[in-house]
Amino acid sequence: MRLLQVLLGSSGSSGFHQAGNVLERLQNRVEPCRTLGEPRWNLLEPCRTRSYVPKSETRLPRERLCPRQQTGLAGLTVTPEGSFTPMILISTAILGLTLLGPPQQVPDQRAEAERLANSGSYEAALKQFQALAAANPDDIPARLWIARLHGKLGHPEHAVEVYRSILATQPDNLEALIGLGNSLVTLDRLREASDALTRAEKLAADRPEVLAAQGQLHASANHTTLALAYYNRAMAIDPSNQDIRAQAEALRAARAHRLELDYDFQHFDVDVEDTHAGTVILNARLSDSVRLVAEGQVDRLFGTNDQRAGGGFEFALSRNAHLNVGALAGFDPVYLPESDFYTQFGYTHRKTTWGVLFRRAGFEDDTDFWILGPELTVRFSDSFDTFIAYYRSTTTPLGVEDTQTDNVVIRLSGAVTKNFRLGAGFTHGIDRLDWLTLDRVGFESDTFALRGNFTLTPFVSLELGYDFQQRPADVRVNRARVGLTFGF
Repeated sequence: MRLLQVLLGSSGSSGFHQAGNVLERLQNRVEPCRTLGEPRWNLLEPCRTRSYVPKSETRLPRERLCPRQQTGLAGLTVTPEGSFTPMILISTAILGLTLLGPPQQVPDQRAEAERLANSGSYEAALKQFQALAAANPDDIPARLWIARLHGKLGHPEHAVEVYRSILATQPDNLEALIGLGNSLVTLDRLREASDALTRAEKLAADRPEVLAAQGQLHASANHTTLALAYYNRAMAIDPSNQDIRAQAEALRAARAHRLELDYDFQHFDVDVEDTHAGTVILNARLSDSVRLVAEGQVDRLFGTNDQRAGGGFEFALSRNAHLNVGALAGFDPVYLPESDFYTQFGYTHRKTTWGVLFRRAGFEDDTDFWILGPELTVRFSDSFDTFIAYYRSTTTPLGVEDTQTDNVVIRLSGAVTKNFRLGAGFTHGIDRLDWLTLDRVGFESDTFALRGNFTLTPFVSLELGYDFQQRPADVRVNRARVGLTFGF
């Protein structure tokens, strides 16, 4: 019995009991032995003639057995006592298992793991695939899934390790090369990513996934013209690939010329006239590394109309560093600055951008204002980021001692849906440096802001905003803002 169980292997005890049932079922399938006209259904009891045969006989004469009992099942002999030898029992059980089919299988672990991954249960899917890879280290598809899931869970460094381990044994594994390149781009290790994706392109230059990965690489390096060319090649091969098309549209929108139209309304809780302001900004791409900015602004504050205009440049100094410079001049303004110069520098590493801002404005009454301070932007994910800044400002009114203020800005922004982002912010000190007016310098106020941005198309967006400001002397200000951005 033990030998039978060992031979049945993974069928275990259930297979053993099933083999016993096989014998009983096979018994019912055998026709009766009619050598002497006596039906016998029990295969465990040999069919004999009426001649006497001593029990001590170890083997019946061949002529005294019915043909079926001479060989038993599978050509094996039967003892005189009518019992099968162990080998007969084993052979019978194996034959029965073959006829009846294998025992019921457990659910397919790989199919379940893929279902979890495709449904977004990345942690659970990762554990399933890790178990498969632990059981069989040569299971390359499982290891590829492990690397992909590390990427989706925001662990690109772990994904890189897995992809490299696969390439150590299969240096031409295309999926591993593509995945390694994409993970290295996420880690901002573009030189290494370029090596992996160049190898992938040599192996399969007509694969849309390879071309899209090259597009992502060059977009990250700010080579947007080359990146768009790769995306166009990928879409020409696979026009129905929506993921590649979405990446290409996002890149086109980011590098497009932009026209921004903004309107701001401001209401005081004291007896003064409401404020209306409008701004037009044209941001034109001259090359992959240089953009030209032209701006005009009109403002009606406290019954006075002011206008100013100017422009500047945005330089991509490298794939990580950018510099913005500009200046605006007023046309005999009263509340808008007569001159306004600004410069802003930023350096990005992975999900963090450090920056510094300097701005100097001069007003008609010889009031000078300057502000300087560091900025920090952290992108926790594709759907959530925060901006923090501290500025020190000095206001020098004519004939009055300098006034210095500390300014703190905190802003949060998150994607509520694919096409809608919601933002909230708090500013202590001077706010809205892009709309600087004389009535807001020289003192500290607290401003709470809400913003909602709707992406109507990849090239058109709508922004709605509301601000509440508490000024000294218990003056309260409510603002509303509408902005439209068109890409072309």
